[in-house]
Amino acid sequence: MDKISQYQNVIIDYLNEHAQFGNPSTGLENQVLIDREHNHFQYVITGWQNQKQFVYINCLHLDIKDGKIWIWQNNTDAFVADDLVERGIPKTDIVLAFNSPQERQFTGFAVA
Repeated sequence: MDKISQYQNVIIDYLNEHAQFGNPSTGLENQVLIDREHNHFQYVITGWQNQKQFVYINCLHLDIKDGKIWIWQNNTDAFVADDLVERGIPKTDIVLAFNSPQERQFTGFAVA
């Protein structure tokens, strides 16, 4: 399996694990959005909470770009980058994209 396919599978498994939690009785739906062709991956929560309030939360957004995993959004309490390292992704292939390019040099992960 090539590196990109491996990274896609790791990301998809990770997002699916996060999306399995939730309470359907609230009217909210956990969705994992997968675009393998363009390497975009998201876990979102959407729906009408108790039929009163519309909810759309982008919980996690990861892309694969230039052979690296870019973490754009993390609205969870998980340490996504550390979790990916535990799953075999080298720190040199993880970019904390939510940090400015100037700050990334201090993260211990890839700059770009």
